This record gives sequence, structure tokens and C-alpha cells, in this order.
Amino acid sequence: MAYPQGPPGEDWGGNTPWNGQSQPPPTGPPPPPQYQPQYAPGYQQYARPPQNYLVPAILVTLLCFLPTGIAAIVFATQANAKVNSGDYAGAEQAAGKAKLWTFISLGVGLFVMLIVIISSAAGGGGY
Repeated sequence: MAYPQGPPGEDWGGNTPWNGQSQPPPTGPPPPPQYQPQYAPGYQQYARPPQNYLVPAILVTLLCFLPTGIAAIVFATQANAKVNSGDYAGAEQAAGKAKLWTFISLGVGLFVMLIVIISSAAGGGGY
């Protein structure tokens, strides 16, 4: 009793019960399998999660301006939570807001420091 050489539709030559004809052997290695990722429509595959700006948000909160720095920290932690839950689009939005509030906090802090330096220089340093 002869066993078939492979599944139907995959013929590597020889006399098989599926076609009854002899074919020459293949001339090279078989082609690699075609991989098609299976994602739900509307979702994208991300190579890495978006940057969440948590460390800069903490630094500007401590060193520059507290109220907007807190907003930056909140959005940065939301970005982390959304990445962990698989919501990459929401994580991108939260990371963008964290970046925005980080830069706002940096700008406000630098502006306030500049005002303090100018006013102390103009005041003459007297009591």
C-alpha cells in the first residue's frame, strides 16, 4: 500500500494519486509561506508604544509650574493605561496632550523665572 506524498493541491513531483502524472522535481527551496496578520478592521499594528512623556512631566511639575505639570502627569499616566489596555489610538492622543501640557508648563515656568529675574535686577536689591 502506497501512502500519498502530501496533501491535495501540493505536488512536489512524482506519480501521485491526485494527478496521475509525473513531474520534474522542484529546482529550489519551496517558497516561504505568505503571512497575513489577522487584525480587526480599523486597528493598526504598532511597532512600539508611543512615548508617554511621564518623566518630563514630573520634572516640569517639580521645577517649573505645578498646575499645568499636574495635567501633564495625568495625561502621561492615561497614555500608559491605554497602551496596557490595547487602545493605541487613545494612547497616541493622551501622549500628545501630555506633550502639550509639558511644554506649556515649561514655557510658563521659564516666563515666571524671567519675570522674577528682571524684577529683582530692576529693584536694585534694597529693602
